[in-house]
Amino acid sequence: MPQDIKDILVGILLGDAHIRRRSPTCNSNLIFAQTAVKHKEYFYYVYGFFKPFCIKDYSPILSMNLNKKTNKVYSSLSFSTMQLPCFNIYHEMFYNSKIKIVPHNIYDLLTPKGLAF
Repeated sequence: MPQDIKDILVGILLGDAHIRRRSPTCNSNLIFAQTAVKHKEYFYYVYGFFKPFCIKDYSPILSMNLNKKTNKVYSSLSFSTMQLPCFNIYHEMFYNSKIKIVPHNIYDLLTPKGLAF
């Protein structure tokens, strides 16, 4: 994984992205979602960096969800990468027993590019 993609990955993991690892013997995948209407341009900008990690001809998913408390329908865009070994190290750094954490070495990981994301 190129360094600039690693930098972006750290930045989005501090926000709206998460890494899923279904079992300790499986590889991990990245999942990123945004509110479609407000952040569509940003979503597609981030997706452009991670598209090579998705299956060929993959298209992001547009979801419509009803919030039962407000009775409003919200839309969101999301993408999910393939399960790849390159994401395992980030799962190990950012998760402790399936709970997302900020790694102790975040000052070493977070670059100006990552901070921008």
